[in-house]
This record gives sequence, C-alpha cells and structure tokens, in this order.
Amino acid sequence: MKSFVSRRLRNLALLALALAPITWFLLESAARLGRPDFISGYLLLVSIVFLALYNLRKKAPIAVAFSSASWLQLHTYVGLGTAVLFGLHVDWRLPDGILESLLATLYWLTFLSGVVGLIWTRTVPKQLARVSEEFVYERIPALRQQIYERAQQVVLETVRATGNNTLGEFFSERLQGYLEKPRGLGYWLRPTSEVRKRLLAELTEVTRYLSEPERQAGEQIFSLVRRRDDLDYHAALQWRLKAWLFMHIGLTYPLVMVAVVHGLVVHLFDGGAL
Repeated sequence: MKSFVSRRLRNLALLALALAPITWFLLESAARLGRPDFISGYLLLVSIVFLALYNLRKKAPIAVAFSSASWLQLHTYVGLGTAVLFGLHVDWRLPDGILESLLATLYWLTFLSGVVGLIWTRTVPKQLARVSEEFVYERIPALRQQIYERAQQVVLETVRATGNNTLGEFFSERLQGYLEKPRGLGYWLRPTSEVRKRLLAELTEVTRYLSEPERQAGEQIFSLVRRRDDLDYHAALQWRLKAWLFMHIGLTYPLVMVAVVHGLVVHLFDGGAL
C-alpha cells in the first residue's frame, strides 16, 4: 500500500515539475503581450491527440513502445495535466462563443469521465474480487437462465415427491419473478444485496414449516438465490465499466475533431498561415 501511494505521489510530483515551467512561460508570455494562447492551444491539442491514441495502442496487433501499463500511466497523468493546460488556454474563464462552448463542454465531459473511470477501474475489480466466483460478462444471461431452470426443477421435484405445495407456493409468489426477470435500473445504478437478504430471510422463515426433504430442497434454493445475486452484482459492475469506456471513447473523438476545427478557425480569423 505504501509503495502504491509513494508511486502516485512521485508521479504527481513529476507532473507538477513538468507543468511548472510551462505555466511560468505562458504567464511570462502573456505579461509581455505575446500569444500564449497559441502555444497552450498547440500543447493541449497534441496532448489530446496523444490521449486518443491510447485506445488505438490497445488494439495494435504488433508490439509498440512502452507496455500497456506504462501507456496507461502516461495516459492518466497527461490527462490530469490537460486540466491545467486548458485552464491556462482559456485564461480560467468561461467560454463565450458557440464553438468555444462546445469545445469546453466536450473537454470537461471527457476529462470528468476519465476521472470517474480512473476511480472505477481501481475500485470495481476489488469489489468483484469479494464475490466467491468470477463470471464472464457475455455468459451471464445464459447462467441466469440455468439458475432459474434449476430452481424450477428442484421445486417441482420436491412438490411431486412430498405432495406438499408450501415450497411451490413460496417459489411462485416470492422467488420466480426474482429469478426469471432482470433487475431494474435502480439496481444497475446502485447494486446492493438488500433483495437477496430479504428473500433469504423469508425462505428461512418458510423452512421452519417444511419436512426434511423440503428443507434439503430449500438449501438448494438458498444456494441458487445467492449465485443469482452474485451474477447480478457482476453484471451491474462489469456493465458500469463497459458503459463508461463506451462513453469516454465516444467523447474523445468528437473532442479531437472540434479541437482541430477550433485551431483552424483561430488561425483563419487571426490571419496567420495554416
């Protein structure tokens, strides 16, 4: 843990050391009535393009410079550094034009989604590791169906063998909908074990009135409910990472295009050469 924290502090210190002379130069240029906005704009554009290349690097079929982990570290700290560059570029004020407002909105949405992703990619794997079993996201729907079918089979066989429908009625009224249908939007946004705990408590109460064969079937239902809840938990958190990545990449490319257009327009209105 100390090593992890020390590496982060070291990297943040290196980032601050890299930004310090850039900030000083841009402020000095502004004081001398220079054009620091052009310099900061180019630095920002190059940084954004570099950040966008990370997704292409992950798909590269051949070996490239630096490992994926090293690229990710560069991606993270260059991304954090762009916040300072952007603030210097706009002189820490709100944009006042349509193109500038669009660019600022895309930038901050992309930056904030990157910060959220940085947090989630550090915390979600640890949360998933606490679940007893790992699940491949694409196989989760099929596994859900298997659990539902197995629970149905256990209940039907028990009812036929004992002639008692207590467990069957409980399954039909309280468990069937839970095992058959997907979770609601609220669970996907904030997955909790509240429903699982409530259903297991109700099932525990029901087993007090069951015969020994029914109690054994109830134990199997207990296990299936727990596994279904683990599946849903994995699905919700893995979906969170996939949705975040889709949004982050989806914002990155429009940001690059608008930034390039912004640079061209600035040069045209400034009367300079492209």
